[in-house]
Amino acid sequence: MTDIEIVTLCQNGQLDSFGELYERYVDKIYKFIYLKTYDTDLSQDLTSQTFLKALDNINKFKVEENANFNAWIYRIAYNLIVDNYKKEEKKSTTNIDEILEIGYSLDFAQDIDNKDKLKEILNYFDTLKEKHKQILLMRLWEDLSYKEISEITGESVANCKKIVSRTLAKIPSELMTLLFILLLNI
Repeated sequence: MTDIEIVTLCQNGQLDSFGELYERYVDKIYKFIYLKTYDTDLSQDLTSQTFLKALDNINKFKVEENANFNAWIYRIAYNLIVDNYKKEEKKSTTNIDEILEIGYSLDFAQDIDNKDKLKEILNYFDTLKEKHKQILLMRLWEDLSYKEISEITGESVANCKKIVSRTLAKIPSELMTLLFILLLNI
């Protein structure tokens, strides 16, 4: 069953069908949120809020030929992250062990050298403008299309491409190599 077919069932009163959408997206949404908050508890809370908000607003989702539930659920998560940033100051430190705990590249990050390299990459990401970091992470880690990123962030597709291109061009070459090794191991 497609996402749109499940949404249609939910909109017709079969809300128990929403569980399948939850199963399809919960891990992706959690990782998406975690890469922006670096906080396990907050990520779990925002993930739960994302799905509750999606379920509460399922009737507002416009089922059309080109409807994209994936972009819609990510947009909800993104908005909750933004709301959270407005309420609290973002954590500035990255806990490397927590990132490894959620399953990112365990093989790559087993030895101390690789943990240090991963920490170096994450520290570099913390120096980027928040919007640029989010768009780059959506493209590289979440493997979202530029169209999906555009729908989530409200930026144009062309601007999303420009941000990714320019941000990647600014990454020092030694970190770029490490970044792509990490991405290959995810």
